[in-house]
Amino acid sequence: MKALILIAAGPLLLGPAGYFLGKMMAPPPAVEPAEEQAPAEAVATPKEILYKMPLGKITIQVMQPKDVLHIVVDFDVFIAGAAEFERLNGANGRSRLRDATISIVSDMAESTLWVEKGEEENLDRTEMSAEIVRKLHREFASIRTAQINEMYSARSMRK
Repeated sequence: MKALILIAAGPLLLGPAGYFLGKMMAPPPAVEPAEEQAPAEAVATPKEILYKMPLGKITIQVMQPKDVLHIVVDFDVFIAGAAEFERLNGANGRSRLRDATISIVSDMAESTLWVEKGEEENLDRTEMSAEIVRKLHREFASIRTAQINEMYSARSMRK
């Protein structure tokens, strides 16, 4: 009978004792690397390296009731990361990017019927490039920004 009591009492008494001794003998928790450094304001975040890819000149043809407005845009996009740039810089990637840009620009041309005579010089380049980048980013996630280097326009009479 004593043996049965010792067998039953042993785990009941030694179990909690082992638990508390394990807590006391365990090493302290590892400190996160961010906690070892200075406050959050002093932690510098690495900036993305942007690679410039010129897309060349793109002509936008805006059909209007009495005339046709031709807007020529010299356009560059900036791609984040060397691997993405190398992937898109090949012949296939560059042509896909240029085709997507031309598609976006032609959609914009259909919606720019509001450009009156003399107003084509007042088109906002930053707004136009931001709209193109916003739509390009859906298909090419690595594109961060764009720049319109040169933009000029000419009108011709509609036949």
